Order: sequence, then structure tokens, then C-alpha cells
Amino acid sequence: MASGRPEIGIVGAGTAGLATAIAFARSGHAVSVFEKHPCLAPLGAGLLIQPQGVAALDALGVGTAFRSASVPVTRLLGTCHRDWTLVDISYDGTEARGVSRGALSQLLLEAALAAGVQVRYDSAVEAIVPQATRPLLQTQEGEQRFDLIVIADGAASRLPAQVGLAVKSSVYEWGALWAMFDVEHWPDEALLEQRYRTTRQMYGLMPTARVDGKLRLSMFWSLRCDQYDAWKNRLISDWKEELLGLWPQSAPVVDQIDSHDQFAFATYRHARAKRLAGGPVCVVGDAAHAMSPQLGLGATLAVQDALVLAREVARHGVLAGAASYSRRRLWAVRGYQSLSKALTPCFQADGTGLWRDLLFAAGLKVPGVRRLMYRSIAAPAAKNRRYVGSIGAANTE
Repeated sequence: MASGRPEIGIVGAGTAGLATAIAFARSGHAVSVFEKHPCLAPLGAGLLIQPQGVAALDALGVGTAFRSASVPVTRLLGTCHRDWTLVDISYDGTEARGVSRGALSQLLLEAALAAGVQVRYDSAVEAIVPQATRPLLQTQEGEQRFDLIVIADGAASRLPAQVGLAVKSSVYEWGALWAMFDVEHWPDEALLEQRYRTTRQMYGLMPTARVDGKLRLSMFWSLRCDQYDAWKNRLISDWKEELLGLWPQSAPVVDQIDSHDQFAFATYRHARAKRLAGGPVCVVGDAAHAMSPQLGLGATLAVQDALVLAREVARHGVLAGAASYSRRRLWAVRGYQSLSKALTPCFQADGTGLWRDLLFAAGLKVPGVRRLMYRSIAAPAAKNRRYVGSIGAANTE
């Protein structure tokens, strides 16, 4: 324990890991982050940061940098091939933003380094040895003890199961192709729009950044994992026709597609934690509660996890604080996971989607349903303000 402050070891330098590192470092802790890759990858799909996530980034002290790297999203609109509106979420009065994973990682890394965090690249964590105090973290380079170890190495992490905090994560049958494209002119630069045909096709475009005066859009296309090889062998011209058939107005993006190599394929996992802490070992972010992308909440929940964990440790000490973090966050994230899993067959499945189209389109005509859609993914503004206040107070203790 350095200078009376617990030493924190964090596994993974993604959104959850870096956010956790910043939260603890700014409270005066000695923080080391272990990242298995030789550097942070500059690539990554677009991320939607919900209003409560923007508030959490403000509380973390990176709000200004985040706004410079991102663009506003004022509405989420989903339309099926029948021209029926199925999803319509307005962010009026609150602030949601789109950002690339690479840009978010870079600004968090810069903030972490400025706060004195030590980031160790090429340091894959092989095992964690839980103990009542000072658990052991093992890498190829050797062993090191910390007062608190935080697992934050993503949805595919095997460490939560290894230390008894979770069962092994499972892979969803459906993933998504994604790529970034810059456009000079776009009808609504703050609209995240999706188009659906049955439950087999989902095509989306999300504002992600402004680059040299152009709007950068993150494109995603739903695809079964076992169909990825077939897609790579398909004529790109045939696929482009399919895209335009579903969404003719997306031509400024589709016209830029000329190779399968422009796209990466993302898979999704479901990770269910038994608890989020066991003694002085905790789990945050996707390593704790990976889910399908239906709610657009992954990065938002990760930053919230980081702040709540740091706050509870500041208030109660390592063991009691870790346990309090688990109690406060576990059922909330499980609720989001359950909702996301329930929605997945509505948008990524082998079905006609007629029942989905009828139910969702009719539901939007019922008073209050649009508000419920919003509340399912975004916390009320008043709650965000209270949350930021409590974090700010904790970080100065």
C-alpha cells in the first residue's frame, strides 16, 4: 500500500479499464494497467454514449475532450422495409453522442497517463490468485500483489470465471459487419438510423465524428457468424445492391464500398456475473456484463461501473467498498442484460419479422410508449445530475 492508499491493478486497457484507472488515480491511488496488446489499436466501431454515459464522462473529468472527439445524436430511428417506424427515441433535453472506439480509447489513455497511471503493454495476465488481502496477479514477466485487482479485459475474458465471479461467456449466433465512411452531405447529421427487413437484415448508420469538414458515419450490417465466410465470397456488387434495396438514400455511403476488406466483423457475447466482487477482486465493463448491442449501452455501463467502484472504495475501504459496488451495480446491469437478450430475437434472428413489425409499429401509437423506449436506455436528466454530484464528491475524498 503506497502512502496509505491502496494499490490498484487493472487488467485491460479498454474503455472500462482506462475509466477505472482514471477514477482511482484521481483519488490518489497508485494504478497499474496490464494490457496484452503491444499498443492500443486505433480501430474500432462507432459507439453510442447514452446521456448517463456522457454525465459519467463529465464526472471522470474527460467531458471536454470527449465532446471534441464525438458528435451529437439527437434521435434514434428504426424503420422496416414496409416503411413502418418501429423504433423512435428522441434525446430532446438530454445529451447522447456518437464516437469511435479508437477516439474514446485515445482520450481515456491520455487522461490516464496524465493522472499518473502506469500502462504496461505486452503484459497478458495469465491468472489471478484471490486472497483475503493483497491478491496476486500473474503475467509472463512475473507476479505482483495489489490491494485491489479489477478485471476489465472485455467480453471474452476468462478471468471472471477463473476467480469464481462468473460463468464462461457465450457467443451470440449473430454478429455485425462494420466500417467507417466520410460523407460531405447527409440529410440529418445527428440521426442514428436503422433499417430492417425481416429479422435477418439490420442496416444502420451512426454519426461518429467530424473529419476535415465531413461527417464520419459508422456503418453496421447484421450477419450470422456462420455466414461470414459466405459473405466474403459473395460479389461485393451484389451485396451493395441489397443494401440500396433496403435503404436507397444511403447511396453516398454504399458508393464508397469496393472491397470486403473495408469491413471488420464483430461478434457479441453474453457474460453473466454471479457477483461483481469477491474480496479484493472486482470485475467491470463487458467482462462483467457483456450483452448484445441492441441497447447501445456497453461503454456507458463501463464508465458507470468505474466511477461507482472508485466511489465505494473511497467511502468504505477496499473490501467493504468492493462489496458495496457489487450490491449497487449487479441487479441494475442484469436488468439491462435481460432486456437486451429479450430484444435480440426481434432484430437478429431467422424469422419473417412480421410480428415484430406489427407489435412495434402499433406500440408507437400508444401514448407513453416512446417515453418508455427512451427510459429503457437513458436515465432521466435529474438522476444524471445526482449521479454526477455523488461521484464528484467521492473523487475528492
